[in-house]
Formats: sequence, C-alpha cells, structure tokens
Amino acid sequence: METKYLDNWKKELDICIRCGYCFEKCPVFKVLGWESDTARGKAILAYGLLNGEIVPSQTLADKFFQCTFCKDCVETCSANVPIGEVFTAARADMIAAGYAHDAHNYMVESVQKTGNIFNDPELKAPVSEGNITVYLGCQYLGRGNLTKTYLNILRKLGFEPRVKEEICCGNIMKTLGFLDEFEEQKKRFVEKFPEEDIVTLCPTCNITLKEDYGKNVKHILEVIADKIPEANLETKVTYHDPCDMSRELNIMDQPRAILEKIGVEIIEMPRNRKNSSCCGGGGGILSSDAELSGRIAEGRIREAAATGADTLVTSCPTCEKTLKEAAMNLKKAGEDTVSVRNICQLISKAIK
Repeated sequence: METKYLDNWKKELDICIRCGYCFEKCPVFKVLGWESDTARGKAILAYGLLNGEIVPSQTLADKFFQCTFCKDCVETCSANVPIGEVFTAARADMIAAGYAHDAHNYMVESVQKTGNIFNDPELKAPVSEGNITVYLGCQYLGRGNLTKTYLNILRKLGFEPRVKEEICCGNIMKTLGFLDEFEEQKKRFVEKFPEEDIVTLCPTCNITLKEDYGKNVKHILEVIADKIPEANLETKVTYHDPCDMSRELNIMDQPRAILEKIGVEIIEMPRNRKNSSCCGGGGGILSSDAELSGRIAEGRIREAAATGADTLVTSCPTCEKTLKEAAMNLKKAGEDTVSVRNICQLISKAIK
C-alpha cells in the first residue's frame, strides 16, 4: 500500500526510541490494556504500515482511531516525537485505503453540507456588531445557553463582542485524518474570517486558528481574567484542566485565578494542570467509540468525587459534555459522583 501521508513522518518514526514512557498515563491504555493502545504501540503499527510489513485493515484503522489526542504522550516523550501529527497521517492513510469510520464520514459530510458538525442547517450564531471578533465554534454554536452566557459576561465587563455567521474551523477534519477535506475547509473559512485578531470560546478552535490559520488568537478566559470583579460564591469545586487548555495552550493559571477571585475554593485532583487526566471526549472517539470514551470519563469523575467536592468545573465544552454524561451514568449505578459545570456559569452568577 502507498502511504501518501505517513511518508512525510518516516524520520519521526525512526526517532521513536520505544522507551515506553507513553504507557504510564495513556487514557486508552488504562482502559483497554494492550500495548497497541499506547503511543509506542501505535507508532510501531504506523512504522509497519509505512514499510509495507502491515497491510491495512479495519482492525488496524480502529486502533489508530482509538486515541483521544490528549497529548500526554507528547509531554512525556523523551525523543520529542510529534506523535499526534504522526497519528493524523496514519489515519489519513487508513481513510485513503477505505477504512474511514462511518461516524467520522458523517461528521465531515455534515461540516461540508451545513457548516457545522451537527448537520444542522438551522444552527445560527447570535450575530452582533462589536469591536472584538468572537468565534464560537461548533460546540458552543450548538449550545445557545452557554454561548449567551459568555457573550453577556463580555458585555458586563465592558467588551463589545462582534459575532458573525460561522462555519466550522475544520479541526475535526484534521484530527480524524480527512486532510484533503481540511484544506478545502480552510479556504472556505478564510473567506468567512479574514480577521487576524480573534477571541475564541473553545480551546480546540483556538489551537486550530493559531496553528493552521496563523491568526492572533486569545481564549476568552485570557481576555476576561483581569476584568473579573471580586465576589464571594462561597463554594468548593474541583477544576478539570482540559487537555488542549493545559498541554497545548498553557492556560492553567487564568481559570484558577478567576475562580479564586469570585470566592470559589478549589480542591485539586491528584492529576491537574499539564498532568491532567483526559475527559475521554477528544480525538473522535466520542462519536466512533462511545463506550471507550465513557469509561475514560468515568475514571475522571471518580477522581473528582474522591476530592470531596460537590462540583467539577471545566472550561471546555467537550469536556463538560463528556464528563456530565459520565457523572449521570455513575449516579444511576449508585456510585458517588459530582455535578459538572462550565466555568462561565459560575462567572455569570458572580457578576450579576
């Protein structure tokens, strides 16, 4: 088989020294337990595919798709291999060989047809004029209450958000390995958003706009952190660092500073900041392997419940959705659990 995309990463696959540091905290490995579930295992599979020692199959494709792209392996890799980009290339080659997952095909086709991952042509942004361009992203576009909450926060703090009709930034295409489709989506996106300075609500969109579009992007928490007035909510929470916020964007102090300023006591989980556990919702497995995603999320909820806090707060819409469902499932099963809330809900309550 011709490996059109992996060919560009042969050097990186040679660099991988097979040390195994990526085993320790891999969320997929912790649930499934096979070496092929780790970054090292998948790197070996990619190497075999590249050299023709392994032939494409659905089983092989499923292994490459069973990754949350939490990037913990990148943090621990002693050889500094950009393993996420290698896996994206492997996924792209598996798709080219005819092994795309049906759920992933559906999401990509939805973006192409409707501009969003939900295949909803009626999903519209709350368009408004202002002096700072705010990009909502699909997850917030589909959750009008949270979007309205964030926009109201901006207005209360003296900002004038400019919201335009939106289309997906295309991150889902890139992550899943639909790289040709991603290039076409980028052309459409640039036409819609020629602006250089953009504020994002979603951390994943933030990364995409920075890395793939070269935009000057800030996450909303970076924008409002110094503007939040003091309050006294007198509550205790545990804070979940989203993988993209902590390991990619290095935004860890701002949400904690905001929570402390509005009178929220944070009880940290053992794994926090760059060492945070994944929620289980990234990398596409939420749509293609909901059971695996749920098992990972339940593990994180158990960590949160063990702190004694009643509430887990996070700043990523995907984390919130994934962890909230896991918390509900554990509650139904009779286990100790926590409520899950988006940080914007606490901020809004504090600055009324």
